[in-house]
Amino acid sequence: MRLFRASPARDPTPLLNSDNDDVYPVHMLDDTKTLRNIVVTWTLRFNDVLDADKLHASLSKLLDIGDWRKVGGRLRLKDGKLEIHVPRPFTAERPAVSYTHQALDMNIESHSLAKTLPRATDGPSIQPGLRDFICQYRDTPQLSLHVTSFDDATLVALSWPHTLMDVMGQQALLRGWSLVLAGRDSEVPPLLGVREDAICAAADYPVKKEDQEEFEVGRKRLRGWAMFMFGLRFAWDLLWNQVVETRTIYLPKKVVAELQRQTQGELPATDGERPFISEGDVLTAWAVRAVASSLPQPRPVTVVHALNARFRLSSLVQTSGVYVQNMAVAAFTFLTPDIATSLGPVALENRRHLMEQSTEAQVLAFLRELRSTSGSDPALVLCGEPDAVLMPFTNWTRADFFKTADFSPALVRAGETGPSRSNPPGTMVFHHAQSMRQGPTVRNVVVVLGKDYGDNYWLTGILLPQAWAKIEEDISRCNERYAPTTV
Repeated sequence: MRLFRASPARDPTPLLNSDNDDVYPVHMLDDTKTLRNIVVTWTLRFNDVLDADKLHASLSKLLDIGDWRKVGGRLRLKDGKLEIHVPRPFTAERPAVSYTHQALDMNIESHSLAKTLPRATDGPSIQPGLRDFICQYRDTPQLSLHVTSFDDATLVALSWPHTLMDVMGQQALLRGWSLVLAGRDSEVPPLLGVREDAICAAADYPVKKEDQEEFEVGRKRLRGWAMFMFGLRFAWDLLWNQVVETRTIYLPKKVVAELQRQTQGELPATDGERPFISEGDVLTAWAVRAVASSLPQPRPVTVVHALNARFRLSSLVQTSGVYVQNMAVAAFTFLTPDIATSLGPVALENRRHLMEQSTEAQVLAFLRELRSTSGSDPALVLCGEPDAVLMPFTNWTRADFFKTADFSPALVRAGETGPSRSNPPGTMVFHHAQSMRQGPTVRNVVVVLGKDYGDNYWLTGILLPQAWAKIEEDISRCNERYAPTTV
């Protein structure tokens, strides 16, 4: 018995198409070699019993509104490029979303696998990873939905090829789905940029040569011999550190506040004021310190962030709709060995590098770099020192998933009651996303899943055992101040 059976499309293959299909293009940052190899599985946990058929019907209805139909299409490969073919109309044989539902006559804590899903604890905690929740897939619509119903909870699993959307696309999908479920179809924002790629349009907009900025971080781009040495060092690390562990971290609000206080305390004050650092900078520094301090010898660290162009390009900010596609480029934080193990300096450097690279001019410079030299794949742009530890760090807090999904109109009955409950009916208490086929090269990765209704942080890490040992030490020190937690 499988807990999840969501079934996104396989790697695209040429298929016969219906003459009635609408054909949508797949844009520059969607159709990349990296994203073609990633199928995302996303699981939302609700501490209520929800009507699975209502969830399915409302999602299907959303995908039949205007250009939202693009999300309900099928990937096709034509002349080496991807296209999305959308049935016109959707039918039972060719639906907008692949749907399955499994009802289990038990509480979620009685299920051998579901009971291992992370949950909030009294203090900070490290909890089991989520790789056991990977499911099989077959050639079906891009988007698949599988709902698992328990007597006191509901798991909603979605799967799709990463070529479809990024994390902010996921947010737009959740919000639109919630609106339709509530009968507020007229409030669903239009899907923008489905025929014309807004990213390419912004990068190609004519600007005088003297007004264009150079891609500043490109001066540290790894090429030639430097890239060869980086690859050699990376392969050596893979050979000697083959085991990685995926776990979930729960950090209560008060713990993050204490971390921020400690981090600020390590920074020099000017005229009585210390430099601003965000919670994201603090979490980055905390994760970097664990990885850097676990290394057998000091090395530089290059943190790779996902920088979303939606919020950086003026042509995308002032819009009346949403973009469900991939719009993220990379930003880099370069850390020398002598500061990589210190919270304050790492957080300050992280803030400085992100501010420098997130201006509209620099994002446009990155996009022009992609257009000219990289086959349009941001993952092929690597910058930093050849011997650096590469550390991808993604922060989803801005998507605010815990509060975006409102499935209360599908509520059958509350699953959790009493003073321990902190979230409104029909909202999630946990979520996680991962790739179905996680390769052995994925390591030193941290994803901030966001804040729950209590403003507590959830993170997922894919780290080496020695890095987890450092995080466990931090968690143990924190739990000396708070009530001990058993997981």
